[in-house]
Amino acid sequence: MTNRNIALVVVFSIISCGIYMFYWIYKTSEELEMEGQTGALAAPVILILSIFLSGIGFLLYGMYADANVNAIKAKRGIPTTDNKVLWMVLGFIIPIVLVILVQMEINNLYPEA
Repeated sequence: MTNRNIALVVVFSIISCGIYMFYWIYKTSEELEMEGQTGALAAPVILILSIFLSGIGFLLYGMYADANVNAIKAKRGIPTTDNKVLWMVLGFIIPIVLVILVQMEINNLYPEA
């Protein structure tokens, strides 16, 4: 999993008019799937839904990310938190906040070396 600077993710997303956010979703979907292995949705499916049906795609990404983050936490013996509803609502309404919250969880699980 890649530990990314949250401020840079936001800045790159704004500068690229959201294109970087789609790249970020694709890459984190792949990484979460490899680590969490919940098999809910494939990264290309999430990317396509996010581009063409943005609200629904981000909503599904929130559900997918929560399941995989909790699977990673469970494997490590870390207490899990159910952020599914919060992440789904934020993904539908304010996707950049979802990006920030998911990246914060990833950064907490995989601190920089």
